[in-house]
Amino acid sequence: MCGIAGIVSKENLSPTGLHKMSATLKHRGPDDEGFTLFSKGGQTKNFRGEDTIAELQNFEHISAAKPDYTLGLMHRRLSIIDLSVNGHQPMHFQDKYTLVFNGEIYNYPEIRTELQKEGYTFQTTGDTEVIMAAYHKYGAACVEKFIGMWAFAIFDKEKNMLFLSRDRFGIKPLYYYEDGNKFAFASEIKALLALDFIEPTAKLSSAFEYISFGATFSPVDAIFSQIKTLEPANNLVLNTNSLQSTVSCYYNLKDKVLNYILPPDEKILDTFTSLLNNAINIHLRSDVAVGSTLSGGLDSSTLVALASTKMHGKTFKTFTASYNEPGIDESSFAKMVTNAIPNLEPHYIYPQIKDYWNDFEKLTLHQDLPISSTSMFAQWEVMKRAKQENIKVLLDGQGADEILGGYYNFAGIYLIELLKGFRVRSYFSEKKSLETNFVPDMNTALGRAFFYFMPDFIQRKIRAGKRLGMGFISDKYKPEMNRVQIPGRGGKSFKEQSFLSMQYGLQDLLRYEDRNSMAFSIESRVPFLDHRIVEFCITLKNDWKIHEGWTKYILRKAAEPVLNPEVSWRKDKMGFVTPQKTWKENSKKELTDFVNNCKAPDFINKKYLVNLCSEEISNATHLSEFWRMISFLKWVQVFKVRFE
Repeated sequence: MCGIAGIVSKENLSPTGLHKMSATLKHRGPDDEGFTLFSKGGQTKNFRGEDTIAELQNFEHISAAKPDYTLGLMHRRLSIIDLSVNGHQPMHFQDKYTLVFNGEIYNYPEIRTELQKEGYTFQTTGDTEVIMAAYHKYGAACVEKFIGMWAFAIFDKEKNMLFLSRDRFGIKPLYYYEDGNKFAFASEIKALLALDFIEPTAKLSSAFEYISFGATFSPVDAIFSQIKTLEPANNLVLNTNSLQSTVSCYYNLKDKVLNYILPPDEKILDTFTSLLNNAINIHLRSDVAVGSTLSGGLDSSTLVALASTKMHGKTFKTFTASYNEPGIDESSFAKMVTNAIPNLEPHYIYPQIKDYWNDFEKLTLHQDLPISSTSMFAQWEVMKRAKQENIKVLLDGQGADEILGGYYNFAGIYLIELLKGFRVRSYFSEKKSLETNFVPDMNTALGRAFFYFMPDFIQRKIRAGKRLGMGFISDKYKPEMNRVQIPGRGGKSFKEQSFLSMQYGLQDLLRYEDRNSMAFSIESRVPFLDHRIVEFCITLKNDWKIHEGWTKYILRKAAEPVLNPEVSWRKDKMGFVTPQKTWKENSKKELTDFVNNCKAPDFINKKYLVNLCSEEISNATHLSEFWRMISFLKWVQVFKVRFE
């Protein structure tokens, strides 16, 4: 895992900007630092920074570079595979291409073997050189061969072209800026904001969407006016002379699912288990120690149990967020997993509200954008402990709920589809089973599903009456707020909901995952988002996802041989939650002082928020909305955001 950035200019660029970006991204790659600058005349020169490895100290320091160049690439390295000097980036290939790369191509050994048969030779043992050789052989289509997570940029000197690519589901981030005279890209928003020509100006409409609905209408909206997100499964090609860019999509999940041919029913479970085991195998490829988060839920527990069997007796460290509040603590389930597997070394972390306040500014800075609730802090604390235990790579169960329908609204949609298919007897039977095995109040889950069948104006009216969000906007701006579009998060079929969950909610979760892990120089890996598993699972019939009231049924069946049945067939669902109600009650003074003293934008109803600071809030959704608003104000403060 690494941090990448670059600048292209029609005029000579100042290397100072590239140097600033590198300093901003140090946490993403503390092990090495590299720069390469290119002139219009074809001159290429490598430079070092403060953190460049000892073997390359002969390079001139970037601060001494003259403004004679029009293109610069920067790389911050977190050494995971091929720890030698050969893994230094920017990496060059046959004096034709130069690459900066963030991520992992897990099937790089297989691709390397394929290319060697075609006559290619390799100087390194990692995946970076394989990307360039694959690009040389297959062009832009090389990304279709990759299994992994990536954001990379290749400068093609022969074509005067910069080729940027992002992985299929947006696991790794990539942002960019363009104005016709300059083009810049980076792994994080804050690196682009370090440039003199990019301002921390945000779109008012996006702010209203986020405050009112907890999400922006566009799933990849960076909120900042001048900064764009390269969408998942997209390539961007930039002509480095004209600075004209074109963006194209190389992968369409809906098309893949539409044309997917499932095996016979009797082979479904074996196929799923094989895909999952293969994904875990290749996600364990690393030259440094690998650990895993462990919430005690089905997803992470299954990953840990399966991964531990592939460690050949080596110690496998797990990290669990725990609390002294029984209603939200899952550590008892995590202990069932770790007690049953000899080579696991468990670590339990107890997030505290005082630590939240101590790290609030740092957490906000690393996240780049506001966070939706305090639960992101639990993940932050888990990553912090993993860093202390010298873990550089962590597995995580992200993605299973999206592809297997693990969220509450999926259960409601499932029941609606039974009715639409005239399976009335199955509807009543499954509803009763879901009330026993999933959530007692299935009427609420049905209501959540029916909500998205309603017209937008009714949805808006219901939200206004049941949510806090719209109350945060001052009366002066209510007419403008009422014109913003409602983010389309709810599907009208199980498959549509799966696609929307991948497109929307998952993007937020992956950002939290990436920023929290990279804040502590940790590479987080998500085996459930191996595209082969995603395509298979979304194509599956609903009965494999919800069966006799059991959600994620196929995963439970696959986990049976390796997990305690109390874990594989547990009924409740939590995740990395926090005691938001208790934290709020214990922070009334801190919250009130923060809101009173912060310089809030004039569209915020500050009085409404101050009153909420001292009021008791019991509704879980309202609590998240409240903490989200606190996060929004902190974000405005940290990034000195202006709105337009």
